[in-house]
Amino acid sequence: MLFLPLLFSISNGDALKSMLIEDGWVDMGTSQRDFGTVHSRHKPLDGLDCLEAQATTSLPLKALKEVILDIEGNVNWSSADLLVSEVLSQGNGRIDYVQVLNVPAPFSDRLWVLSGQVTTNAAGWHFVWQRIPGEGYDRVTELHSEYPDAVEISSNVGSWSLLPIENGQHVARFRSCNDAGGNIPRWAGEQTARLMLPTNIVDLFREAEKRRD
Repeated sequence: MLFLPLLFSISNGDALKSMLIEDGWVDMGTSQRDFGTVHSRHKPLDGLDCLEAQATTSLPLKALKEVILDIEGNVNWSSADLLVSEVLSQGNGRIDYVQVLNVPAPFSDRLWVLSGQVTTNAAGWHFVWQRIPGEGYDRVTELHSEYPDAVEISSNVGSWSLLPIENGQHVARFRSCNDAGGNIPRWAGEQTARLMLPTNIVDLFREAEKRRD
């Protein structure tokens, strides 16, 4: 069972603990994508559908970490239609950041403020995030004015993990558990998230390939 030290004291803590535990994940099959086979699983959690995608890679660990921690570069390398991805503060392995996602009409854009933490343990390297209140950051207030119709997501936890296996290879694993809320029905948000799930891995590998030494 994998358990990462929790360095947060905010409302999504219980969801984060449950998401990080290995028990309860259910296989959803595989898909053949660029860079290989992506395996997908999900875990029901308090009415939410937590999702996981993972694949094996021999790409350099340095490049993979660089991409994962390139928050502001998300607008360029992620397939998500991000309007904003900005670091609010960082230090000691912790990064607070804000993102705004473009959502086609008639639905509203989505905004979230997250705090991510880099951790390492016997299993490997991890970047774990969860939602935090954004009221303490002037930039978040500005973004609410710039995007007045954007709905702030109330539940958003997730992680990237790079888990060594053998011969210089790693398993890259993405996990996410959130609720789009607002006028997007939960089933619709979950269906979209499932369709996009393997793309998170493909995006990571494609950008890491560009940045390898």
